[in-house]
Amino acid sequence: MRTKTTFSTGVVEQDKHAAALDLVVPFTTPELTRAALDAANRMGAGLNPTIRLIRVQVVPFPLDLDQSPVYIEFLKEQLARFRSDLPVAREIRLARSFEDGLVGTLGRDSVVILAAPKRPWTTRNERLARALRRAGHMVVLVTNGRSVEAKQELVHA
Repeated sequence: MRTKTTFSTGVVEQDKHAAALDLVVPFTTPELTRAALDAANRMGAGLNPTIRLIRVQVVPFPLDLDQSPVYIEFLKEQLARFRSDLPVAREIRLARSFEDGLVGTLGRDSVVILAAPKRPWTTRNERLARALRRAGHMVVLVTNGRSVEAKQELVHA
């Protein structure tokens, strides 16, 4: 069932279905999103997960929050290019900041999967992973197709 819901931070287009494991892959760049989606497929194999591919579009202040600076159809096409072995729900969220838009889609048990290029400096995705962990979310950070960090326990007490 496809629904369109309005939230205080923007419009979300999402597919509704429930699963025991909620794997969230935020769209960052095509290459890094592909690496994170591949990692989500490996992690979710045999577990019947929900993999959600989230595209957060930042809307600058002069525009109303429901006015994307990028055509929504283009964003949909961008997400449709990603194929997966497991079913993927594609969501578009409009927000004032990337982090706020992403956090607004996360549930208590969501696992965020991010990919980061290997660099001697801290990358944007590594900073995002750190901020999400500080906020209490579970994050897996992959580099070159391998998991390099899974600092938060996947089991809640």
